[in-house]
Amino acid sequence: MKELLLAALICLPTFALDEATVFNNIVDRFEKEELCPKGPQGESQEKFWKRQTVLTPLNAYQSPISYKLRYSKFGCGLGKKGAMVIAPGRSEASPEYYETAVDYIKAGFSPVYVIDHRGQGLSPRVLKNTYKGHVANFMNYVSDLDYAVEAIVGDLKTQGFRPGVDHLMYTSNSMGGGIGLGYFAQKGKKNPFTAAAILGAMIQVNYLSFIDKAPTVLNNMIYSETGVISQAKLSCIKKEKCEEYARAGVFGDYKPGTRNFVQFDSVKRMEKYMTHSSARYDLKTYIWDEFDWSSIIADEYAGENWSGPQLGGATFSWTLHTTKFLKKMRRANFIKKLPDMPILVMTGTRDLRAYKPYKDGTTDLSRHSKFCDKINAKNSFNKKLCTFVPLEESFHEIYKETDEYRDLAIKTVIDFFEKQSEKQI
Repeated sequence: MKELLLAALICLPTFALDEATVFNNIVDRFEKEELCPKGPQGESQEKFWKRQTVLTPLNAYQSPISYKLRYSKFGCGLGKKGAMVIAPGRSEASPEYYETAVDYIKAGFSPVYVIDHRGQGLSPRVLKNTYKGHVANFMNYVSDLDYAVEAIVGDLKTQGFRPGVDHLMYTSNSMGGGIGLGYFAQKGKKNPFTAAAILGAMIQVNYLSFIDKAPTVLNNMIYSETGVISQAKLSCIKKEKCEEYARAGVFGDYKPGTRNFVQFDSVKRMEKYMTHSSARYDLKTYIWDEFDWSSIIADEYAGENWSGPQLGGATFSWTLHTTKFLKKMRRANFIKKLPDMPILVMTGTRDLRAYKPYKDGTTDLSRHSKFCDKINAKNSFNKKLCTFVPLEESFHEIYKETDEYRDLAIKTVIDFFEKQSEKQI
């Protein structure tokens, strides 16, 4: 753990972008439709950012195949170190990872594919109200990822990618970590990834972090996983209620123009922004509120329930099925299904979505470190598969943090991936 961070600190690279210029740089790339270089024979230029569609089952356990899942492909050919898949967190859209894709491409991982999870990002909404973050079954996310990865591997083969020889890496933020773990357990030995780095992973949610209530004994009971599941189950007795916002008063419909980054004096209050970086926070706001999606809608979303990447709060159904999945995910019989694949779990020590809330303000990331311990304990070859790295003072969204935290995190992930690649040569 300390060795990884120390090595990253010693040789921090200069990444493609930095916080001072990232907003203008990425906005410019959006508006100009960045193109790949021409080929040696003057071949026509492809777009650096290409939006892809894959058909997945409407339900994880049903046919017919009828849901159009979206994902973004960034890059201009196969990288020397392989390719990468990024799974964002809840409410995030694949274009928000343009900068991160550029950084990993510069480091030798290309193309970088970023998933738009069902009902969010660039994927069509599953309810009439496009602001509702909803899923009928958490396994729908896992099934979607399975279909997307199959399509991605197929696309990579056309570029000369050799499964079992070349490397495919997985990284994620928040909910993308839980989805990835579900996928790895489902695929087992057929998992095509060499290694995974899950940042700010959804392992056990601190539900008190969504509301302004003190972490008293009573509140910790009410907003525990058991308490949240009980409340959601009661609401889901009626389907129409199950599709309502779980916390409408706090997290309802998204209101354009309300995303304003304010520097708070108190670190505890700033944590709610999930990042110290106003530039990267404002970049997401631009993607949600200012970028003109009309031509993309006309070209790519005919007849589909989608008008932009903006998303509001989660429904009772999302809360119920996500929480039930996380409880299942931490059990020994689930962990035994995970393939013998190296996993890096990195969590910010000020990640209020992850740490246990205590009255004295101290943080405890044992939910994440113990999960790593369970993965290592299940391995019959006495080989350490999971490495837990706490990122000091970082908030939840590590890939959108200030350079101080983000550069160290990316360098640590790159070092981890390179180390795993070398072991398999």
